Amino acid sequence: MIKVVEIWRHPIKSHGREALSTVAVTEGRTLPLDRAWAVAHDQTDVDGSEWASCTNFSRGAKAPSLMAINATQTVEFSLLVP
Repeated sequence: MIKVVEIWRHPIKSHGREALSTVAVTEGRTLPLDRAWAVAHDQTDVDGSEWASCTNFSRGAKAPSLMAINATQTVEFSLLVP
């Protein structure tokens, strides 16, 4: 039998983490609000209108200290998908 001991999400891609005491999950869906945000670095022209490679964003692989922060999603919202 599998037992879940801890649940962590990353509200900002590659920037720290957030411990969750409870979370509602849906079969076949990702963890709600996990990696909902990303931080574009100053060398990119990404405007959010289309998918962009991870090389356009700051990330823990290039700056490991980013993973030391705690990030908390405090506002719940719904995304409307056509």
